[in-house]
Amino acid sequence: MAASKKRPRWGDLPVSARAAIERLIAGPVVAAQNCAGGFSPGFASRLTLADGCRVFVKAMDVDEWPEEAISHRAEATVAAALPDSVPAPRFLGCDDDGQWVILAFDCIDGAEPAQPWDPADLDRVVAAAGQLSQALTPSPIALPRDHPRLGGWAGLASDPARCRLLPAHFSWAAEHLSQLIKLEEEGLLAAHGSSLVHFDLYPHNILLTPERVLFVDWPHARLCAPYIDLLTLLSSAAGDGFDPEPILGAHSLTAGIEPHTIDAVLAAHAGFCVGGALYPASPGLEPIIEAKLSLSRGPIEWLQRRLSRHR
Repeated sequence: MAASKKRPRWGDLPVSARAAIERLIAGPVVAAQNCAGGFSPGFASRLTLADGCRVFVKAMDVDEWPEEAISHRAEATVAAALPDSVPAPRFLGCDDDGQWVILAFDCIDGAEPAQPWDPADLDRVVAAAGQLSQALTPSPIALPRDHPRLGGWAGLASDPARCRLLPAHFSWAAEHLSQLIKLEEEGLLAAHGSSLVHFDLYPHNILLTPERVLFVDWPHARLCAPYIDLLTLLSSAAGDGFDPEPILGAHSLTAGIEPHTIDAVLAAHAGFCVGGALYPASPGLEPIIEAKLSLSRGPIEWLQRRLSRHR
């Protein structure tokens, strides 16, 4: 899964945007290394300043990508409020002139986890995700309690165009759509909580260094049940052929949670993934749709196995 082909390079940015970035990071840029990961169409690059310092900068053209600019603004709000104890790159600031939304962070010499998952990497990230959830329960900052990244089966069922696509991609889901709609209703209620949840804890939002696990890109953060990020993470592992059940059963975040509740929240998570994956891709955002389709397979296959065991 590659980043959007529309992602501009340093030399592609208008002079005004480059000047705003250099003001924000307090120095002239002498080298820029575009980042291959992620799926947003905006600028994302590791920049080297004249004094040798390195920073990571992302920037979005508001006119060209209005929805993605809203996401950048949301991320700036969350990043500015995250406590220093959160394992995330340090936020250096934001510049928003109404035309370009620019965010700057410490540059981390790390890499995304290898895909498919390496067992040792998965163990590291699962442990770090558990520590993250514990540290952010209750949330140290005020955030919305809505769950825009959960649920999707009901909306899909009311959309004939997407419904027609469902059997070709997920035949089991098409055959059990009524059950999935009922399950996700329960999952949306069960997901309420007071923890700060990242809500997009997939490999492309994780950086590994020899010593640390860091979680990046926080625009979707919400208040929710503390185990949501763990389910998201394990669903990506399920898509790579891992059995998440031993990890789930031994983890402190899910201790005491009824199996049916896990099924319901997992159904809501799968509904979001599948529902989004079956929308037509807007020009320039095809990689995001492709990623959602790929990431949908893990939660669907995992949920199918869980429900068959509970019969």
